[in-house]
Amino acid sequence: MKSNELNTVAATVENFPAISKRLPFGRQQSWNASTKNMASYLCEHANNGAGLNSEEVALFATGRLDWLLRKTRPTLSGLFSERDIIVLLNCFQGDLLPPDQVSRFASNLCHELGIELDEYESSGVGPLINKLLELTSVQQVALADVLEQLWHRGMSGDMGEFLASMDIDLV
Repeated sequence: MKSNELNTVAATVENFPAISKRLPFGRQQSWNASTKNMASYLCEHANNGAGLNSEEVALFATGRLDWLLRKTRPTLSGLFSERDIIVLLNCFQGDLLPPDQVSRFASNLCHELGIELDEYESSGVGPLINKLLELTSVQQVALADVLEQLWHRGMSGDMGEFLASMDIDLV
């Protein structure tokens, strides 16, 4: 890695705590839980010989993530009902899910609802839990993004229309 690229990445990583302090407490926790992944990605990709600084690497990664989400969202179409989405929104309430939480939708939902993991199938949300357990990793990321977007941007209108604008149709 060139010295100026290394300095840029180091400066960016050193700024993580300052960014965290500006955030509300719940978002601080999500941010802090994600910093290891962010730093790892920035260091690996600023060192790949392409000559990108940490800001450019982050922007490029954003473009890739957007592409991945747009390709993955339609695979969620027809999986969830409006009731399912409402249950998930009530559980996560606009949380920004860090990488380690994205794969725990089912267990977090059980915990939030006071359902023992080995008893979920007899609960009223058993079918939803099964759907969550069957999602691929990339679908889990897409669902996290959809729930965040719906909570922060889509709550003022029709849920079905908002989700349809993201290429997701409800059951």
